[in-house]
Amino acid sequence: MFTTQLTGLFGRLHSKEENEIENAARLLAQANVGAGSIYVAGFGEMEGVTAEALRGEEPLTGARELTSVTELTTADRVLLVTRRSTDPQALKLAAELQSNDVPFVAIAGKVKDAEDDLAASADSFLNTQTIRGMLPDETGGRFGFPSLMAALYLYHGVKFVVEEILEEY
Repeated sequence: MFTTQLTGLFGRLHSKEENEIENAARLLAQANVGAGSIYVAGFGEMEGVTAEALRGEEPLTGARELTSVTELTTADRVLLVTRRSTDPQALKLAAELQSNDVPFVAIAGKVKDAEDDLAASADSFLNTQTIRGMLPDETGGRFGFPSLMAALYLYHGVKFVVEEILEEY
């Protein structure tokens, strides 16, 4: 049952986020084409995306781990990844990036009707569409929360397009 749900999730991500994957990739590729770098910041379990981008079998070209906003310039780009679009730490980072005029891409599950939300502040926002578990349990709750899997799916989509852009450049 979980495999069926994941297959459906990946299909939705592909169809609903396809254009935004392209936008995100163009934004990030600007750093590599210019004088900047792509900085990656993952929160919680989303540090898995950071590990993949920096130390995976095929690291993202020009990627570095974000350790301080003060080291960034307007030529740099940031890939910010978190579980939900209302994560206070991620929102704090987003505000710092905006105040320093550093463009950023956010990957997170979009919280419906949220007042303070990464989707509103990011230059490009990719929705993991994972806000709760995918499978029902016996008590009416839900379990099986594949937020990292969804984020990695979106990350790889962005990475492939970034690499395509850089090959053509």
